[in-house]
Amino acid sequence: MEKEKLQEFAARVSQANRSELVVVIYEAALASIAEGKKLLADEEIAEARKEAERAEGMLTELMRSLDMQYSVSHYLRQLYIFARGELCRGIALRQPELFDHASDILEKLLPSFQEVAKQDTSGAVMENAQQIYAGLTYGPDSLNETVGMGLD
Repeated sequence: MEKEKLQEFAARVSQANRSELVVVIYEAALASIAEGKKLLADEEIAEARKEAERAEGMLTELMRSLDMQYSVSHYLRQLYIFARGELCRGIALRQPELFDHASDILEKLLPSFQEVAKQDTSGAVMENAQQIYAGLTYGPDSLNETVGMGLD
């Protein structure tokens, strides 16, 4: 995944509450799966493996965050395990289409988690995170992007 995309996800994580954090993890996992599939199709195996491992790590984090006292958590865990397995199989068998199985699962679940995040009014998980500000400035012959960080 591109450095800029990783930085975007990191910035979102620093400002997210618990529900938003799940959405960010889902979106980051989907981005890694898509990138891994593309790399695998281009036969860039080592890079595809890195993206698959990144997505697997995110799926593992989603599994760890499940509250197993609820029955739905058991179903979600099984889906995450299956998705991880498909990523492993895709790399092992050099079949990028297996990555689609993992992304299909996450894409179908994501809207539900997005809806929950919209309704969650709790504060950010990272209490002392810096606020990130971004903008553009114009010069005579240039356009400059600026990013600043400040404490709230």
